[in-house]
Amino acid sequence: MTVQNRHRIPCPHCGENVRVRKSQGLTPVYREAILECRNEACGFRGKASIELTHTLTPSDMPNPTVELPLVPRLRELAMSQAALAATG
Repeated sequence: MTVQNRHRIPCPHCGENVRVRKSQGLTPVYREAILECRNEACGFRGKASIELTHTLTPSDMPNPTVELPLVPRLRELAMSQAALAATG
């Protein structure tokens, strides 16, 4: 059995799911996409922006050109662990 893990984006007008018609990666962390409503009676088309904003788990193969800040909770944890290591 195949499990599909697709994210669904509803049309802002009729609520039917939209599909990505075209997308373009502009940077390693930013992509723009053209979306189209699957409801032919609606006909909505729009542009979406997808941006990675924070690191939740650091990569084991980091790209040196990508600088994403840690989420605040993870940053605080890293700082407190570094402080403990320095004192101990």
